[in-house]
Amino acid sequence: EIRKEVTPRNVLLVGPTGCGKTEVARRMAMMNDAPFLKVEATKFTEVGYHGRDVDQIIRDLMDVSMQLAKKKHTEQLRDQAEKLAEERILDILAGPNSDTAARGRESFRDMLRQGLLDDQEIDVDVPTKPAQSDIDQSNPQIVAMSDLMQRLTTGGGKKAQSERKKLPISEAKSIIVESELESLLENVDLKKSAVAAVEESGVVFIDEIDKICSPREGFSSRSADASAEGVQRDLLPLIEGTTINTKHGNVNTDYILFIASGAFHAVKVSDLLPELQGRLPIRVELAGL
Repeated sequence: EIRKEVTPRNVLLVGPTGCGKTEVARRMAMMNDAPFLKVEATKFTEVGYHGRDVDQIIRDLMDVSMQLAKKKHTEQLRDQAEKLAEERILDILAGPNSDTAARGRESFRDMLRQGLLDDQEIDVDVPTKPAQSDIDQSNPQIVAMSDLMQRLTTGGGKKAQSERKKLPISEAKSIIVESELESLLENVDLKKSAVAAVEESGVVFIDEIDKICSPREGFSSRSADASAEGVQRDLLPLIEGTTINTKHGNVNTDYILFIASGAFHAVKVSDLLPELQGRLPIRVELAGL
């Protein structure tokens, strides 16, 4: 019950270039096996201007989390996939499992494990990769439409296109293991575990935060980018906690840890929007190396 009340304390790192701000944040994420994303504040523009809006940060973090979830489940299922691959190769060599062929099958198994059959050629279905289309990945609607079109063209997206090739067992085994892994991963809800990982332990590192703020006193040194202060305003709901629509599902940012950093040479920390300063309560000043 109390867990819901505990929200992360976002951090502002202040220090010159090369003093290890990014490395500190990356090590924090690695210790927890958390999805970690580093972005530069200058790459974003205010909503309404041409460019990437800050919601893209969470979409990119979800892509990182999906890769982590797939890697984690792949490691867990690899032993099972290798056993299934061995059985498939034995089916090709000795025929389907039966009582009469059991003895011959076991001798084939011993030879296969010793590597004596590595040069033996067998027929395997090698999946063919579809051609990649150049689409705008930053727009979730366009990405969802392209995914739908791809499913329709591949007959529901269940069966990937493949071609039959004659390969030695040493090469064919890795292809069959990957094929078995893909079929085992279909039974795992990767999206659910990826969304949970982002919502519970995601870390976002926003670099160059000082480049999107301008000095308060005087108008002579105004920021050249008209939407720079708008980016700060757009970051407020994201850091405070909101729900972002991604192609993998809706993601709540309430418990994502945001770490902002900047050198703050030309401007001071007090030049940031007061609301943004309030949402970054822990301030750490790092000395140059």
